[in-house]
Amino acid sequence: MSDPVTAWSTLALAIASFVAVGVSFWAVRKQAQSSADLVLETRKQADSFSLSVSVDICLKLTDRFDSPELKNIRRNAAEALLANENLIVVDDVFDFFETVGLYVRKKALDDEIAHAMFFHWVNLYWHAGKEYILRSQQRSESIWHEFEKLHGTLLQIEREQDPDSRDINPSPEDIRKLLQQETME
Repeated sequence: MSDPVTAWSTLALAIASFVAVGVSFWAVRKQAQSSADLVLETRKQADSFSLSVSVDICLKLTDRFDSPELKNIRRNAAEALLANENLIVVDDVFDFFETVGLYVRKKALDDEIAHAMFFHWVNLYWHAGKEYILRSQQRSESIWHEFEKLHGTLLQIEREQDPDSRDINPSPEDIRKLLQQETME
């Protein structure tokens, strides 16, 4: 008589264990999904925060770039590049783009935002001052290295967005005209 009771007890225990495993599996799966949802939401919030910080940095850089002080520096730099003399005055403009490049490399400033706001200027000053930059880099290898990388990054974005862009390979005449416009600002 104890054999049928033991058998039924064992079967009942096995069924209870199977149900417990199923419930545990369901609970773990539900928790994993909740964790995945939380991670996804956290990433979205982090991305949103990063974008917000990037936009804020870009707006501050744009304010600085368009400030009367830097406009005057840019005017003097454009005049020096057109005359190809007293080129030391372009250093402040190149230093500005060095800072932008550092922010892009460190991912504090999104490269697409930097492209939208600064590609025209980065491209102009890079092409206009390339010889001066290369001479300066022979004396000090790291000078304007971030500016150089920034130009490459933004140029790649320009190529992807508009392969036929006239800004990809500006002619010397285009560069001269754009520098002349800078002297009139």
